[in-house]
Amino acid sequence: MKSLAVGKLYAQLNRIKLDFGLEIESFEIHGDEATVHIEPYQLILPKPGSAKAVVTQEAVAAMLEHQSPGGLRDFRVTAESGLLYITAKAQIVVQIPVKVAARLVIVREKQLHVQLESVDVMGAGGKNLVEGQLAKINPIFDTAQLPIDLRLRNVETEAGRVVLTGEVLS
Repeated sequence: MKSLAVGKLYAQLNRIKLDFGLEIESFEIHGDEATVHIEPYQLILPKPGSAKAVVTQEAVAAMLEHQSPGGLRDFRVTAESGLLYITAKAQIVVQIPVKVAARLVIVREKQLHVQLESVDVMGAGGKNLVEGQLAKINPIFDTAQLPIDLRLRNVETEAGRVVLTGEVLS
C-alpha cells in the first residue's frame, strides 16, 4: 500500500458538486501528523483535525430548483441571522407564492437537516404542506457522501453563506 507521511496537512477543494444537486463552494481540511494512503484512499490522523465547508445561498437555491420539491419552482434563498429565508412559487391552478423561514440543524453529528420555523402560503399557514416536502429532501447534507470520517460540530447561516465546521477523525 503506497502512503505518504505528512507533518502538517492543509487541503482545500472548491466547487464540489454532490449527486443530489448541491454545490459546496469550498471545503478545507487541517490536520497534523497525517498518513495518507494513496490507493485505496484513506486519511489517518492520530488526533482529530478540523474541517470547514462553505455553501452559498445561491447554491442552496440551485439545489432546490434541481430537486423541485412538491413542484415548487423559482426559488430564492437568503442566508442571514441564523436562518434560511426561502421564497418559491407553487403552481396549482394559479401561481401561489410560498415563503419559508428555516433553520439548519446538525443531526447525529453526521447530517444537516432543514428545520421549519415559519411558513406563509398566500398569507395563510401551509406548514403541513412544506413539512411534507422537507421530509423528502432531508438530510440536505450527509457526511457519508465524503471519503473521510467527519463529525459536524457547528452550522452558521450568515451573510449569504452557510458555514459548517467539524472534526476529521481517522
